[in-house]
Amino acid sequence: MLLSTALVFGLTFWGSSADEERDSVTVAPNGATFAAWSDEGGDADCRWWDGHVQYDTGLCSAFSVTRVSSATIATAVDRANRCASAGTTECVLNGEIGLALPSVFIYDTDLASMRMLIAPRLLALDDSPTSRRPKIKLVDPAGEHANQIFEFNETIKIEYLRTGGRTMAEETLHGASAYCVQALRRSIPETCWDGLD
Repeated sequence: MLLSTALVFGLTFWGSSADEERDSVTVAPNGATFAAWSDEGGDADCRWWDGHVQYDTGLCSAFSVTRVSSATIATAVDRANRCASAGTTECVLNGEIGLALPSVFIYDTDLASMRMLIAPRLLALDDSPTSRRPKIKLVDPAGEHANQIFEFNETIKIEYLRTGGRTMAEETLHGASAYCVQALRRSIPETCWDGLD
């Protein structure tokens, strides 16, 4: 998913209501962790989020999130890197790579790779002014879906599960990384986040 600042004026979601009922899409069938890719070692099989659906992840419990294996993380990061490269983007959502675990992948220049943030929870920004809320254009890198406009905070503070040590971490994100986390939270139903936050 490509994110860019848009010079438009409107509400949260251009052309539709923020409260609009959205279809649910199962990420991985039959309780699997990953959806099958047509060629696991070859071309990326990215399914870009169009903003009109919500992902039914199936793994929306603290139990599932805290017990993710290192092999699952390695496969997820590999898929995210491949999709990021194929879509020329620095933001990949779990549903886009067929991962049933609520997580987001943002590009980390220090790692020269996508970094996985598992079940990011929004926290209050402490001792800082209110974050700007620019209009952000969500672009399907494959060009299969119409662009969507969202209003997201420019700066957010999150708590998430680290992939290495299974410990919680807090981080303040700005710009594209902040927009990416907010897109993830919009792409998954509130009922899932209620069970994780």
